[in-house]
Amino acid sequence: MISIALLSKNESILQGENVYFQKFVAKNGEKYGLRFGEPKDALEISNIFKEIYGYDYINPVVYNIDLLKKDILKKNNLWFVGELLETKEIAGLGLIEKERYIAHASKAVARKKYQGLGVTTKIGAAGILTVTKMPDFSDVLRLNIEVRGPEIRAQKLVENAGALPYGLVPAYLNYGDKRNFYVDDNKPYPPNKEEAAILYSIIFRELWKRREKTIYLHDDDDYNFFYERIRIRCKKMKDDDVIYVKGRKNWGYELYGVSKEYYEGIIKLYGYVKEKSLNNLIKTYHNWRIILWRVPTTQNGLHSMALAIEKGFKVVGYDIGFSNVNWTLYDSVILAYYPNRSSQALEVNILNVNKPLLNKIKEQYSN
Repeated sequence: MISIALLSKNESILQGENVYFQKFVAKNGEKYGLRFGEPKDALEISNIFKEIYGYDYINPVVYNIDLLKKDILKKNNLWFVGELLETKEIAGLGLIEKERYIAHASKAVARKKYQGLGVTTKIGAAGILTVTKMPDFSDVLRLNIEVRGPEIRAQKLVENAGALPYGLVPAYLNYGDKRNFYVDDNKPYPPNKEEAAILYSIIFRELWKRREKTIYLHDDDDYNFFYERIRIRCKKMKDDDVIYVKGRKNWGYELYGVSKEYYEGIIKLYGYVKEKSLNNLIKTYHNWRIILWRVPTTQNGLHSMALAIEKGFKVVGYDIGFSNVNWTLYDSVILAYYPNRSSQALEVNILNVNKPLLNKIKEQYSN
């Protein structure tokens, strides 16, 4: 076995083919090796996605071999594959992407004939271990994982790895054939096969050191519920100073950013927004599936938190250390708004420990 702590992605590729950073034995006794993906693997990787998802995977780059090869070579993308040692056939794969100090783990997938042998679990676990050990990811402070609502086995895997469920977003995932969809400035991919997603995160030690412990929250049962669910699970939050304030006490502070996820049809809104600007944003993005707003838990955020509730946003999560201000990390509340619909896809097969989370989401959307 080659230690992940001593091997970077580039070093692995330079050492030649079939350099495994981990080996394991499946339930049927067959031996597998895990290595970093290379451009030569693109066709086989694409075929696995076709076998599992048809042409409906969230990101259509996996169906374009040339684009997939470029994606595999991206500095902040870490594709890893598990292959049968005897035949060198790729049995499954996973992907870790890094943005700022946050890594994101995509779902591990395996060919159908290898499912049920523990291969997918090993690949998923390897992705988590990679982030914690590899020099390429030494500056990562947290690992985010989105789990499909119906997949309870995946929930068990990430919870056993120490991940915290910090949110549940109805209709967050949007599957469909996007190969012929062309990005336009304000034209998202339309609703298709929607699924709820449970948002998980593994928080690393350095993030806790940089996190601000003074928390401002709008005095509302839904905000309190999501904060308390995280606090109960995290001993490092026991010394938080939580200040609840009711209602909008001033005209508000404004400093925000917007990003567009075209394939998902999601507008991601970050920061503080005044009422006039929020009305304009809702009008501008009326044809998008979801507006997902993260408001920092600062004194400046109180006005936005109250305003969001007034405008019909629902509280769907509490995000630890998401907002970075001069490397002091502030928590954020997560709010969701669905411009065009009164109902949202919420088919979830959830672990018993997280049923209160699901019940709270249902309660909000039933009102």
